[in-house]
Amino acid sequence: MTFRAWQVLVVVMLTAVVTFTLALVSASRSAALSERAREESERRWCGVVVALADAYQESRPQTPAGRRIADSIAQLRTEFGCP
Repeated sequence: MTFRAWQVLVVVMLTAVVTFTLALVSASRSAALSERAREESERRWCGVVVALADAYQESRPQTPAGRRIADSIAQLRTEFGCP
């Protein structure tokens, strides 16, 4: 292999390594931002979920549909980690 061919090979390999590294950094950053957005969304919903859960605890629904809704709200409160 000639010297010029080695130079081209090294440049191509370095370009591939740099591109792969940048892709990994971008993917991990994207995952972190997505996780942060999900946590913020759950935190914002906590106010609504807590208000509904407290209201359903004060006055338990009388219908089967109402009880299912109250149970779902209580489950959401637990899943979101709301106080």
